[in-house]
Amino acid sequence: MTFFEELRQERKQWWSRKDGQRLRASLDSLPEIESSFHVEAGRVCVGNTSNKNHKDQWLESAKNLIPWKKGPFQLFDQHIDAEWRSDLKWDRLAPHLGNIEGAQVLDIGCNNGYFLFRLAELKVAMAHGIDPVLPFAAQFELIHRASGLKNIKFDLFGMEHVDKWSEKWDMIFHMGIIYHHRSPVHQLLAIREALKPGGVAFIETIGIPGEDSSALFPPDRYARMGNVWFVPTLSCLMNWAEKAKFINIQVIADTDLTQEEQRLTPWCPPPSQSLTDGLDPLDPSKTIEGHPAPRRFMIKIEKKGGK
Repeated sequence: MTFFEELRQERKQWWSRKDGQRLRASLDSLPEIESSFHVEAGRVCVGNTSNKNHKDQWLESAKNLIPWKKGPFQLFDQHIDAEWRSDLKWDRLAPHLGNIEGAQVLDIGCNNGYFLFRLAELKVAMAHGIDPVLPFAAQFELIHRASGLKNIKFDLFGMEHVDKWSEKWDMIFHMGIIYHHRSPVHQLLAIREALKPGGVAFIETIGIPGEDSSALFPPDRYARMGNVWFVPTLSCLMNWAEKAKFINIQVIADTDLTQEEQRLTPWCPPPSQSLTDGLDPLDPSKTIEGHPAPRRFMIKIEKKGGK
């Protein structure tokens, strides 16, 4: 049995925990429906709208999985308006993907898999999402079952397992993850190891303004988040990638983070907190702790060795 097969078996045991049992029960009670999949106005739309028999049961299960952090999705005719408008991030990213039909793509920290569904639309051979969070796995499973897609999958793996892959992936997404871990360069080195020669990665992160190559290291919280280690300037992010021996580093996006992209909704209601909760109400250019407010940076980087 391979490392990942053993890990997959181990992580299956997580569903026997109290929270896992609740999530599992919500999914296992769902009746079979006729699957369907398309994308419309940035929404991943699943579930055949002509099949009304089990709609209420499926929608009730989706509500039981609140809060939905990433989206938007549409289940039958119900718009699942998540906290994050991930379609806006996809719109910034998509023009730089190129032709990826038949590619093997890894999405690290994929949440509920919104980007996996968008990749499936582009006919990748496989889009594999990893995230060690059970509620995200449950949301993915619900949408996946309604979609009928065969070229996406999800595992409860984490960033710490990425370097166990050697030259496997054509492309890697690393979206909103790098600042949640202690060592940004070690993450990039693991991504480089996992990429095939000539493979590309998209790194997206919160960041702070500034021309110098520096990173904020919050002493406690940043925008009320306790799991933030480094918040770089764009120059610093690019230098991290260069230190990790990536080439052809391109800036894809350097944008303000606004309430259009991140906000509370009926599908991610209080007590969840969102962007405005983390900003100074008198000066939204600063976080509630007095740090520079977050921007969003995205870069495209390439591993040496391609043709």
